[in-house]
Amino acid sequence: MAASSAPPIRSAAARRRVSRRSLVLSVLVVLLGGLAAYSAGQMLTSHTDVLAVARNVPVGETITAADLSVASVPADPNLSPIPAADQAEVIGMVAQVPLVPGQLLTRAQIGVDTGLPAGEVLVALPLQEGQFPASGLSPGQQVLVVATPGTAASVIQDGTSGEGPQDVPVEATVAEVGPVNPSTQVTVIDVRLDQEDGPSMAALASTGRLALILLPAGG
Repeated sequence: MAASSAPPIRSAAARRRVSRRSLVLSVLVVLLGGLAAYSAGQMLTSHTDVLAVARNVPVGETITAADLSVASVPADPNLSPIPAADQAEVIGMVAQVPLVPGQLLTRAQIGVDTGLPAGEVLVALPLQEGQFPASGLSPGQQVLVVATPGTAASVIQDGTSGEGPQDVPVEATVAEVGPVNPSTQVTVIDVRLDQEDGPSMAALASTGRLALILLPAGG
């Protein structure tokens, strides 16, 4: 009967090598776990300074430094507030929507100053010769915009009456006079008027049945 072979006996040096290897692996595992936890914590706790609204700002009002505050919020790709470093660019812009305290400020909520007072709008009037004074118009002049019935032929041709979408004369201020178009002989005149008259005046302009009457200065 063959004698059974005895199990190999590890030397002390071999046992030390195994122990060191295990120790090194354990340390690496702990370090990697710590780094992963640190990175996750940084992602959760990373904050950035952004602009917030400090007080109520109505639509059309110019934004001042007193209207703004700085908020520290977690970094989130779903949020797009304006960085606090851009505060100087925001001051002087105009609120496009009502701004309320505590609200984070975004680019979509602000815009450049149009130069229009609150409650006024700008409407473009494409006009031909005979629809405004031959002497021409200048920015700042007061005009009366009136609807015109058009010729009898035009009324018969399109089957509509001379009544337009804005039958009541509207006072307006000339904002800009464009150059005459050499091919169409149309001159576009921008006028400022009350906001409530803007939609109907734009509709009247699309018909071409209107005329401008120059009002006396200071009248």
